[in-house]
Amino acid sequence: FILAGWNGDAATEARIKEETKATIRVIPMGEEREAACVLTGEKGREVFFAQAY
Repeated sequence: FILAGWNGDAATEARIKEETKATIRVIPMGEEREAACVLTGEKGREVFFAQAY
């Protein structure tokens, strides 16, 4: 698992999956922490990505 920023865009999520084989596994609820998107650098929020084995 990796905690990284995501801009909330489905196209960005698809590109991350294509390039890394990782998908979003957890979107933390409660206090939303801002983070720059790991792919685009745009403003976003922290989510957990992971690969399936």
